[in-house]
Amino acid sequence: MAKIICVTTGLTGILNASFELVDRLDKAGHEVIYASPRKIREKVVAQGITFFQLPEINLTAEPELPVFKGKFRKLARLKYKYQHAEERQSAALNKIDPKKFSNFLEEVQPDLLLIDVELHEYIFKTYGKKIPMVLLSQWFSLWKRKGLPYLLTDTIPGQGWRGHSVGLAISWQQIKMQRWFTFAKKKWMSGGTDRRSSLLALAQQENFPLEMIRENYWPGPFTYAALPVLSMTMQELEFPHDLRPGLYYLGAMIRENRVESPLDISEAEKLSTVLQYKEARQATLIYCSVSTLSKGDTGFIKKIITAVKDQSNWMLVLSLGALQDKNYLAELPENVFVFTRVPQLKILEVADCSVNHGGIHTINECIHFQVPMLVYSGKRSDQNGCAARVAYHQLGIMADKDLDDVATIRDKIGEILGDQKYRMKVAAMHQHYLNYKKEKIAISIIEKFIAKEEI
Repeated sequence: MAKIICVTTGLTGILNASFELVDRLDKAGHEVIYASPRKIREKVVAQGITFFQLPEINLTAEPELPVFKGKFRKLARLKYKYQHAEERQSAALNKIDPKKFSNFLEEVQPDLLLIDVELHEYIFKTYGKKIPMVLLSQWFSLWKRKGLPYLLTDTIPGQGWRGHSVGLAISWQQIKMQRWFTFAKKKWMSGGTDRRSSLLALAQQENFPLEMIRENYWPGPFTYAALPVLSMTMQELEFPHDLRPGLYYLGAMIRENRVESPLDISEAEKLSTVLQYKEARQATLIYCSVSTLSKGDTGFIKKIITAVKDQSNWMLVLSLGALQDKNYLAELPENVFVFTRVPQLKILEVADCSVNHGGIHTINECIHFQVPMLVYSGKRSDQNGCAARVAYHQLGIMADKDLDDVATIRDKIGEILGDQKYRMKVAAMHQHYLNYKKEKIAISIIEKFIAKEEI
């Protein structure tokens, strides 16, 4: 069978999703090597996957400057950048050129690479080596398409003026102009040694067709117009729109038996208490995961705790991560249990409602366990767009953490729990999720790329 390299940023979301994809490829008889610039060897090897460590990516390509002093030092720095532009641009290119990755490809000689859409250096280098590759995405469609809002917005097609075709067109144009201005400013201020300019130089070095690069939009400095992309999401969870050619939906990737870092003794005992509490009181378990919200969102957490505390049949499990603050967690209600982190799959398996930040992987895991959602977007990256899709498909309610008061939060949780519509819609989406697995869609698509067949 085929030798495949899977390369991702190694960030938690795409890491966990890609574990499931790699496991399926392994069970289909393929040899898979996982590689990442992030130091995640222990996590990957724990899943029984072969790992290759790549050097950290240089996100700042601009070379260092001499020290300038005096009243006009800013002007002197800018003058120096342009006087030495050619040598500085060459140094920036050398800084981002992934030579170790190139050596790795030559040594392994893979049949196919699955490369994270954010890893532009690796994409260009693989193209230059003429090795077949497919981009791997953890997101919904990133491209400007008819009927599709920009992924970073909470716009729902057909709702309000923003969801109208004219509103969508205006939004895309505004975003395009904003990004053009941002990148033009960075290029000018750096003398052409900013990350985007350096990546374009690398693309040219590897004979990558620049017409395949799109300046729009998130993530990173550009997306790609023609390269095939595998999205670890479900098309049924998308907005209806004119699909981008070469974008394939693999379905949600959840590895139920993934190996995670063990809880410490006190946290493990607390988790046991949670499960006993639910069973003994037949309590309704509300799981709130907000570990990627900012530290300034403690007020929102307080409101959730207050919303739940007087509901005798409700219990709240909070996973706070960096938000943990002893000052306001000193006196918790009896029915509130706070963790720095919890084994999310284990909690969702018994949860009745999920209050989450709109992360696509949490949403996918809720669908896996058929848990309806109240989504308070963290308003980062694609969280707004994910929240909008949950609302559009009636898998739950999209809300605003900066606007809702305690009573509103309580009412919305009550609506999620009391209206069977949400649970029925999640159950229907769960069936789509199962169909992707049953029909082995992900493996079928990837094997067609390996065989160079038409899809």
